[in-house]
Amino acid sequence: MTDSRRARRFWFVTMGCQMNRHDSARMAESLRAAGLEPAREAGEADVCVVNTCCVREKAEQKARSAVGRLAVWKRGRAGRRVVVAGCVAERRGAAWLADFAHVDAVLGPDRLGELPSVAAAPPTRELPLVATGFTAGGPGDFLDARPDLAPPGAGAFVTISKGCAEHCTFCIVPSVRGPLRPRSAAEVVAEATALVSAGARELTLIGQVVNDYRHDGVGFADLLRRVGAVPGLLRLRYTSPHPRFVDGETARAHAELPVLCEHVHLPVQSGADEVLRRMGRRYGRDDYRRAIDLLRRARPGLTFGTDAIVGFPGETEAQLEETVALVREVGFTQVFSFTYSPRPGTPAARRPDDVPPAEKARRLQRLQEAADAVADAWRRGRVGATEEVLLETPSDRAGGTWQGRTRHNDVVHVRPAAGFAPSPGSLLRVTVEEARPHCLVGAVPAEAT
Repeated sequence: MTDSRRARRFWFVTMGCQMNRHDSARMAESLRAAGLEPAREAGEADVCVVNTCCVREKAEQKARSAVGRLAVWKRGRAGRRVVVAGCVAERRGAAWLADFAHVDAVLGPDRLGELPSVAAAPPTRELPLVATGFTAGGPGDFLDARPDLAPPGAGAFVTISKGCAEHCTFCIVPSVRGPLRPRSAAEVVAEATALVSAGARELTLIGQVVNDYRHDGVGFADLLRRVGAVPGLLRLRYTSPHPRFVDGETARAHAELPVLCEHVHLPVQSGADEVLRRMGRRYGRDDYRRAIDLLRRARPGLTFGTDAIVGFPGETEAQLEETVALVREVGFTQVFSFTYSPRPGTPAARRPDDVPPAEKARRLQRLQEAADAVADAWRRGRVGATEEVLLETPSDRAGGTWQGRTRHNDVVHVRPAAGFAPSPGSLLRVTVEEARPHCLVGAVPAEAT
């Protein structure tokens, strides 16, 4: 039996990208506003939300497995609810109920505001509920941050748009997240101000194509300037931009705004023109390089990360090598690389998936080895340097270290000096002592503040 004397509790299982993690945080705040509390573990929860991602096939399979395992969890106590949210909820809709009889609600990305009505005891909506479809301009399009209920850490995300208008041939996002819908600049700045006032020192503006932004005459560069002017904000980032929308105004913002960090994650997907054409990316290798050069001229020392897909239909060994060569040429300090998997309903899924799985795996290893060599060289070059590090959390490594990030987005494990009490949001000058795979290690003097 559910103990009526205690508040109902919730638990989240979140798959996929930063956008999903951000959505889970906003949903959690909406549940807290309705009187629910976060559970310390799934076993004590009354509501479990699986926030799904379908950008890649593996993520969708993990979502189905997670939902399937909750059948036993739900039988453990009367009144428990299972909610499927996010992209796979939108894609499959009522099919979730047909496959899993224990699911109580299916909520697409634009219908997350329905969650408190499902979680309440008794529910204020008839269950099971399937709420999908896009509600452009309606309530719930953007769940506002509630820093009064869940104070941010050192950094926080602010959504500036939803959906996408690009329609890359491999990508399912437009069909599961809808068309591009920008948020008003006033709402973005208000949320940014509230988060900084509550303790956030770094903000990241997020959108599916974050720099394809225009609302009531305000463009992306102007929005950067408005958010960058929020009192107390120390760092500003954005993710993920599209190379097509990197323009002179954005470059000038990087030149003029010290608050903008010296790292941009700019997905390329492939270094081969023919593959980019089949992907529907609407730029070529030279266009991408011009975007990189434009930003670097405006902000010398800027570093870049990227996303890349190997094994796209029709990709040849020579085209893979073009991607490898671009990774070396640009000098990406971070590369997120994946093997291609067909997504239902996308144009690319109609092409023969003609690169065998074993060959995809080999090409992925080839690209990752090249990318790791470039990134390792960058990190080795930081040894001996003094870096500005924003502390985020205690590290899971032994020795009392803390984890933080540099302005170039390098992860640093910091050993505070004796007598110094670190805390999330501390901004420190750290001497880099060691370069390790995927991170740096450094020390901070006792007099640091």
